Amino acid sequence: MSIKTKVLIAFLISPLLSTAQIEPIPSIQIQEVVVIATPGEIDAKDSPRSISVISSEEIIQSGAVSIGETLELVTGVDLRQRGALGVQSDLTIRGGSFEQVALLVNGVRWSAPHTGHHLMDITFDPEDINRIEVVRGGASPFVGKGAFSGAVQLFTGPASTNKTLLSIGAGSFGLFRAKATVDFGSPNVRHRVALSRTTTSGYGENTDAAMILGSYATTVSSDFGLFKFQMGVADKAFGAQNFYTANFPTQYEETRTLQSQLSWDKSFGDLNLFAAAYVRSHTDRFELYRESEGYYEPTEDGFFVMDGDTAATWYQGPNRHISIVKGMTMNALYSSSLGKTAFRVDLRDEAIYSNLLGTEAGAVGGPFEGDSIYSRADHRLTNEVALSHRIESGRFATTINVSVIGMDSMTFVLPGADLTMRLDTDGDVLWFGSVNRSVRQPSFTDLYYNLGGAQGSIELEPELSDNFETGVRANMALSETTSLKFEQTAFIRQGDNLIDWVRYEGSLTTQAANLRDVTFNGMETSLLLRCKNNNSIGISYTSIKASESSEGFESNYVLDFLRHKLDIRTSLSLPADLTLSLRYSLQDREGGYYSPLAGEEVEFLPVGLLGATLSREFMEGKLKANVRVDNALDVAFVDIGNVMLPGRWMRASLTFVFN
Repeated sequence: MSIKTKVLIAFLISPLLSTAQIEPIPSIQIQEVVVIATPGEIDAKDSPRSISVISSEEIIQSGAVSIGETLELVTGVDLRQRGALGVQSDLTIRGGSFEQVALLVNGVRWSAPHTGHHLMDITFDPEDINRIEVVRGGASPFVGKGAFSGAVQLFTGPASTNKTLLSIGAGSFGLFRAKATVDFGSPNVRHRVALSRTTTSGYGENTDAAMILGSYATTVSSDFGLFKFQMGVADKAFGAQNFYTANFPTQYEETRTLQSQLSWDKSFGDLNLFAAAYVRSHTDRFELYRESEGYYEPTEDGFFVMDGDTAATWYQGPNRHISIVKGMTMNALYSSSLGKTAFRVDLRDEAIYSNLLGTEAGAVGGPFEGDSIYSRADHRLTNEVALSHRIESGRFATTINVSVIGMDSMTFVLPGADLTMRLDTDGDVLWFGSVNRSVRQPSFTDLYYNLGGAQGSIELEPELSDNFETGVRANMALSETTSLKFEQTAFIRQGDNLIDWVRYEGSLTTQAANLRDVTFNGMETSLLLRCKNNNSIGISYTSIKASESSEGFESNYVLDFLRHKLDIRTSLSLPADLTLSLRYSLQDREGGYYSPLAGEEVEFLPVGLLGATLSREFMEGKLKANVRVDNALDVAFVDIGNVMLPGRWMRASLTFVFN
């Protein structure tokens, strides 16, 4: 059965929806409030944008141990992994690249100017997340620079009650994980301390990994407003077999992320104010030839040798980088009889200190001036101002917005608008449409990297996209105990000067370049059938086409998107208080990758991935046992060229929560 035949299942159900009775069913509906789609809070069912919401209960039920695992089955999301367990994940939405997604945490946009490969180096675990919102399609007017193809916002923070969570898990390939979270404090002052350690011996050569995540968060509620402070660290060390090039397979990487932010939220009648200051530091040590016992070791004459193989003479040791992002953001929201007016300002300074990226002149006057390692540097300032206004009248609601972004010596004006219309009196069936423009700067790696057959370009221009979307969303009651959510969306993204790393035929060099204009057309269909007894089944399908192909060259990121993605997920309540979650993802990727072993480009093959989680609660929910298997069919596959991902992987955990 072909992929196109399989996805017809989703469309066959669509004609039946017009005959279903539309009525609210409060007994099984869960109200979802989102904040990333428009100025201010809005019910998810009224969102003018395609948006997905993942609750903390769904995250815990999945048994996920990385943020990426919680996102992999979201409609329109393509999680391209290097390795497992979140050592490195590239998050893409609707065929965009890993550099084109914005990440927000509690209202603050994080960024990874060194390279977007490190954007998902997050300092807390899935168990520490209260809610995830994923908006698909360009979101720059609301979010700012970088929300090129979509945005993800994570909400974390102390629980409202005192409790302690202890979890321990083990699994295939020497996996071991220990996790502890403590929530404590008074009603007005809450604290959370969280710590975890995860290790694996690896599922293949040079795929071992060790990760430590630690964080502290506090909230203070007073007459002066709500204050939130959080700080965290993510420390990772992992074998990076074939991660960035197959010409030098035995790579290794160590990263450390330090993040802190302080925010203030206060309402004065109809006026709500939000302000935050933040700092993110990311340190990266990358070894093109892994340097340790059993791998490449230095000789007395200065060479690196492993089993008689000598590293290239031009190799001078690890690449070292420190990127520092600091800034502040301010939002104001005013509600009146004329609607909701929002004003946003974001000031951001992004800097890189490196032995490879930047210029020697850029290091003069910086914190590492004269340093023998961090001898190069660069930094840039970005200023953003945005204004939007939302009006609701009868069955209609519309938002008009515009943002002005100044970066380097360039200024970009990014307009946007959306419109919704309720198709029934209760508002359970909604038509929505939106249009906006997005922009993204090249990363410092795009601009400066020059080593091992990869060549950046200081001449790169920012990339732009015009985004169009329209769709229909319905929330239906099929019976007193069963509800159905349905969404059908079509979208277009017209990209200009898209940045990619390409290798032209006959060349041994992969280089950063602005591609000619590329238009992406796609559609999404999603169905969620939910019963009162917590049984549910969800089906989603995404199809994307591009106006250009990678004929004549190898595209590393822009033109190797998922042209078809079908996801099926179920949750079943079984006898003996067991809960079974099944997930299946059928993926067909555009393009291919150059394989040194084959000596030619290899096309990505369609792949079907099956996973399951079986769980049971004991002691009135205080103890939870969880068994999870990923890639149950033991399929051999890659998300990114030459990086083989794990076969069947089983793990089990026990989680104890007590007050």
